[in-house]
Amino acid sequence: MTGNDLNELYGAIIAPTAVVSVPDSWLPVIHETLAALRDLPIEVRAFLIVSGISEQQGELVFEMMAATPYIPEEGMQLLKGIIETAQTTVQRRVH
Repeated sequence: MTGNDLNELYGAIIAPTAVVSVPDSWLPVIHETLAALRDLPIEVRAFLIVSGISEQQGELVFEMMAATPYIPEEGMQLLKGIIETAQTTVQRRVH
């Protein structure tokens, strides 16, 4: 899937120009993660956008642009938890 494809599904949480380069077997995790990001409270979601999703040395990497001074600490913790869950899920499926 391309960034544009994912943007059509999940909206502004991912840039249509985002580079997406992951194994097809990881796509269910990508979908779950983007849905979780889309469902974040507006005070978090409004200040971030995914600019890339890739596999680097067997690890799932989400690249994001964020205006972190505007995201409350609890929002940053939610964001961190979502990404860590995705990375852990991919690692369990790989090993």
